[in-house]
Amino acid sequence: MFFVEQVLNKVVHDKIRMNHVYQEKRYFMAKSYETFEKKQLIDRIHYLETQLEHLFKENDQEMFVSFPWAGNLGQWYWFYDTNKVTFNDKKVSSLGYDPNVVGTVGFEFFTSKLHPDDYESVMQHMRNHLKGITEAYEVEYRIQHKDGHYLWYYDRGVVTKRDEKGMPIVLQGIVFDITETKKIEDRLRFLSERDALTNFFNRRTFFEELEKLTQLEKIPFSLIMFDVDHFKKINDHHGHLIGDEVLRRLGAYILSHKHESDHAYRYGGEEFFLILNQKTLEEAIQIAKELHQGISTIKMPLIGHMTVSMGVAHHQQNESIDDLVKRVDDLMYEAKRSGRNTIKFEE
Repeated sequence: MFFVEQVLNKVVHDKIRMNHVYQEKRYFMAKSYETFEKKQLIDRIHYLETQLEHLFKENDQEMFVSFPWAGNLGQWYWFYDTNKVTFNDKKVSSLGYDPNVVGTVGFEFFTSKLHPDDYESVMQHMRNHLKGITEAYEVEYRIQHKDGHYLWYYDRGVVTKRDEKGMPIVLQGIVFDITETKKIEDRLRFLSERDALTNFFNRRTFFEELEKLTQLEKIPFSLIMFDVDHFKKINDHHGHLIGDEVLRRLGAYILSHKHESDHAYRYGGEEFFLILNQKTLEEAIQIAKELHQGISTIKMPLIGHMTVSMGVAHHQQNESIDDLVKRVDDLMYEAKRSGRNTIKFEE
């Protein structure tokens, strides 16, 4: 991201002024015991710490004004050897905390709030950069707000100072709240994966999921394929609006009665699939019977009770996706040839 590079370039330039104060502080901490009384030494170190913090805040505010991108929460500075983190007030405010109450914190103040699914990834990115494996620490993660919900952050930083042994001393970076961007991405992803009429997943997503499952050979799964009986006649006699309503009602019933671990897909037209995760053939047949019976209770104006024809198959070891889909498709069409409103499966 070009704008982040601009920010970090300015950070590196500005650190020259900050390093002067920082080094003076370290000098007094290491050498001044010989010439200063204890109180004088403490006062001097406190003064240098305050001056350093003011410099960081001054620089941070300047950067925040200079780069007013949406979600910019300002810069952060991590003094690795003392585990002290300095940050723009906006960072903790966005998490629901009062910066004046939070005060000085360590790195773990933020890492303890990471989403469990993101924690190890964030820590690994940081470890890799601290060791010099990567040029920068750059990651997106979820972090918990004080009231319990999660925000999305984009975080990027670099080690700007190391000691003579190569150990990190200071890291500087910038963080953005990208929660709204993630919401938009999630919505677009949802729309790209779903059939708008039934709210089932679409055909593309069906094959993507089958691809994943067939690669995990130890996880059993079964398929139910079903087709609305006489759907062409419904469209021809009553119009597509009635036909669409049939599919909506069918979709709503399936979504409210399927198992949570199972997923529904619109294959095309009036043809649908259910992927039954970790279900044997016997379990899949029982589920098909229950759904078949329930669907037959759906009564539509003008056309009466809805019926479907079903085929049920279990994925066999080393079976290709095409072979599995053809097998269950053949079973479903056998059900239609047998008079419709029935279920066919391999004995």
